[in-house]
Amino acid sequence: MLRYPSAAFALFFFFSSSVTSPAGSQSKRDDPTRDQSLRLFYPGLTISGNRLSPTFNPDSSGATLQPQIDYGRIALIGGTLVATMVAIHIYQQNGWWKDNRTSFHFREDLIYGRSVDKLGHFYVPTMLTFVARKLLVWSDVPEKSALYYGAGASLLFQTYVEVEDGFSTWGFDRVDFASDVAGAAWPIAQYYSPVLRDFNLKFSYHPSDLINNPGGSGFKGQKHLMFDDYEGQTIWLCFNFHNLLPGPVDRYWPEFLQLAVGYGARDIARDSYPVYFLAVDYDMTKIIPQSSDFLKTLSEALNFIHLPAPAIRFYPSGIWYGLYF
Repeated sequence: MLRYPSAAFALFFFFSSSVTSPAGSQSKRDDPTRDQSLRLFYPGLTISGNRLSPTFNPDSSGATLQPQIDYGRIALIGGTLVATMVAIHIYQQNGWWKDNRTSFHFREDLIYGRSVDKLGHFYVPTMLTFVARKLLVWSDVPEKSALYYGAGASLLFQTYVEVEDGFSTWGFDRVDFASDVAGAAWPIAQYYSPVLRDFNLKFSYHPSDLINNPGGSGFKGQKHLMFDDYEGQTIWLCFNFHNLLPGPVDRYWPEFLQLAVGYGARDIARDSYPVYFLAVDYDMTKIIPQSSDFLKTLSEALNFIHLPAPAIRFYPSGIWYGLYF
């Protein structure tokens, strides 16, 4: 079952926002006290305008030295994440597992949630990999290594959830776990295959009638929250249409405008059925200025969310939405 990764985004922005700030006033850029503070707290970085960049110093042999990994930052990130995971474990233990304990077993559920949860199991480790990778890069871990470590960390957390489910009524769902593995591997595949970067999953949500109400298939007095309110979720496959169009045609398609196919489910607790949407979508990296590391990271993070946009529900019946989220 899909769990609660939203705390990771909050931690991520807390740490990443301290690396650089959006361009400020001229007086702040020229403040020598600020420059001294930045040099003190960010050793190994040089200041250019309002941006920080790694300092590369050649050694005696003429080779270029890479920035040293900041283990203090890694310890800070690791400690905070461990504390967050412990808090999540306590919450899930009290809310999900303690009244549903059994011996470890496998159990695949291909009916509940109309597979919205399976898509969620792909989406969540992809998003967690992004968060972990960015935090590691902030600690001067090389980009490629940060990607692999981030994917491993996200898969480790998802595996822990599945193992705990294995000792509960729900059981270790091998299809869920396969989706977890695929989701953690997807950013790595995109790293090596640029064409895959034109295809991404996004998430949107509006509360259903089940939110904060107990009951429904697969629950034992558990109140539905956002991440298990599958009826309120829509998973979107977004296409970077500008990059996919042939050369002579792509100049007529705005770079920021994408197309998305959405999938959701309705009447989860009764007679469930799927719903499909077609919508426009936005590439926020083409809308938000890429003038600072913070704005760049913010735009990449927002690309995990399907923002309100015109949409058509084309199955099981046709409905036009001026804006759908």
